[in-house]
Amino acid sequence: MRIDFDLSQLQRLAAAFERAPQIVDEEVERFVAAATAHLQAEVQDRTPTTHGTLRGSIIGDVRRLPGIGVEGVVGTSLSYAPAVEDGTRPHMPPVAPLAAWARQKLGVTGREADRAAWAIARKIARVGTEGAHMFRDAFEANQVQIRDGLDECLARIDARIVGAV
Repeated sequence: MRIDFDLSQLQRLAAAFERAPQIVDEEVERFVAAATAHLQAEVQDRTPTTHGTLRGSIIGDVRRLPGIGVEGVVGTSLSYAPAVEDGTRPHMPPVAPLAAWARQKLGVTGREADRAAWAIARKIARVGTEGAHMFRDAFEANQVQIRDGLDECLARIDARIVGAV
């Protein structure tokens, strides 16, 4: 996923970097850290949960790329996250986790939980699962806010450069 910034924003950033690279570096890192933390929270809020494992595994990380700049990454290392994000094609899932899900979410126990789990498994085997699209939707819902955040970053850079002169 990517965000397209206005060319004038990038030109202002480049011009400021020529004048005060240390200030630009500090403010861009501050902007990326804030945007990354915000997106992490937005993705977590949109993540479906039973036990909170997937939601709790979603983290934001700000990385310095030597000679290039700073990047913010929001993600998870859990192997089943892409299936939750994008959905799945029809397949036969394991039934035991579905029975545990039925007990917690549906409030059923014993044979009733087993029956519910098998019914869900058969449906998944027929039609697959729908994606939650928590990463995509959080990203799309916040693009304007992130572009606005860059404008605020540029304003802080301008104010600091004027104050440093």
